[in-house]
Amino acid sequence: MSVPKWLNERALSPKAYGRALTELGLNQSSAARLLGISSRSSRRYASGESNVPPVVALLLRSLIEHGVRFGKRPRRPTAA
Repeated sequence: MSVPKWLNERALSPKAYGRALTELGLNQSSAARLLGISSRSSRRYASGESNVPPVVALLLRSLIEHGVRFGKRPRRPTAA
C-alpha cells in the first residue's frame, strides 16, 4: 500500500495555507478556532511571518483530501 503524496509533504507555503482555508470554506478566524491557535498565529501563517507547523499542514491537507468542507450553516426557514 503506497502512502499518498500529501502525507509526506511537511511544508505549507503562505499561499498554500490561504488556498487550503479557502478550499475548506474557512476564514483565518474560524481556522484559528478549529486549529486551537490564536487568530494572530493564523494571520502570521498567511502572511509568511511564521512558518506553518507541519502538524497544521498535515491536518489541513487531510481535511481537504477527505472532502471536509466548512461553511455557513443553512438558515432556518422564517415563519411567515
